[in-house]
Amino acid sequence: MEDQNSNPTSANNEPVDHFTAALQTIKESHGDKISEKDEERVLGIREAVKLGDKVKAEEHLIATKLESSWLYEELMKHPEISIALREMSIFGL
Repeated sequence: MEDQNSNPTSANNEPVDHFTAALQTIKESHGDKISEKDEERVLGIREAVKLGDKVKAEEHLIATKLESSWLYEELMKHPEISIALREMSIFGL
């Protein structure tokens, strides 16, 4: 049995699932607009959340905001991303 205390998100993969769902939704609505780099940005945020690394998640979010503002806006208004970021704050990560 996995030690769920070692990583709070391992007990609850919902934050990671939120990013997966958000990326899929963004691809569906903006498929022609999303570049490979944009997808890498979202996956970077997702990976940081998965690892519980709040600093890395913030770094990826800031880079996304500076380099691809439309994507940042889409992420911020996506309810599942908002939930995931709020959950990170609640976990104290």
